[in-house]
Amino acid sequence: MTAASIGIEGALGALERASGATSLRVWMEAHRDELLTALDGRRLNWKALCAWFAEVGLTNAKGEAPSVGCAKLLWNRVGKTLEARRRCHADAAAASERLAEEKKAAREAAKASRDAEAVEAGTLSQRMQEADRAESYATANRAEVQDAHARAAVQRQERTQQQAARTQQSDVEPSGPSEFITLDLPVLKGVSSRAYLPVDPKLPPVREDDINRLTGNAWVYGDDLPGYPSKRHYEYERDWLRDVGLLLRHHHPTNVTMTPEEKFVMRSAKSCIPNLY
Repeated sequence: MTAASIGIEGALGALERASGATSLRVWMEAHRDELLTALDGRRLNWKALCAWFAEVGLTNAKGEAPSVGCAKLLWNRVGKTLEARRRCHADAAAASERLAEEKKAAREAAKASRDAEAVEAGTLSQRMQEADRAESYATANRAEVQDAHARAAVQRQERTQQQAARTQQSDVEPSGPSEFITLDLPVLKGVSSRAYLPVDPKLPPVREDDINRLTGNAWVYGDDLPGYPSKRHYEYERDWLRDVGLLLRHHHPTNVTMTPEEKFVMRSAKSCIPNLY
């Protein structure tokens, strides 16, 4: 037999024999609160109790039947012992409750910290994404601005070249009236007589942004179209759009067969002149 295999039953029996199987103290510790509850505030009759203790064999520490004084003293001592146990148990329960509350508070604080970190991480991620989008937008915008500047530069160069070419053409000696030609145009209702005036074949076509010599304003809606009346015969561009628009529609029932320049003039005429045809 080993020490670890020996149980505690024998030790409990030895302690019980030492304290007395019929110990009055043991009985009071077990039944003091129950007896007080049953009496409900009435005073104890110690003479009657001591006679009953002797009758049932409950003894004091000396193994004798207790006297009234001995029983009272033991009663008070047991009361103090039980009160001390209750306080100890209450303190242990309170400590356990405080520990549980502290653990709960620690868990809640840890969760709040994790939640705050998650929110902060989400906010930081959102800000980084917004910064990336802003940088991408700024880069794209810079590229677009650079492209626009490059296109504008090319357009300026083209206009300069076109203006130089038109200047050279304007230096050509105009033809005499005998050299004027008349365009082969159908006579249509709504087309003014200006559309049928003879034209000087040596003069260059009027271009968009050229200055109208009669009004001082720039021409807006495209260049002269080959085979159609020139803007030189008109004071107002709206009149030119009306005549050319009617002639275009006569030659082209739909816009499908028109050149891009003719389509632009046709759309401009329809937008400027309601119910053109």
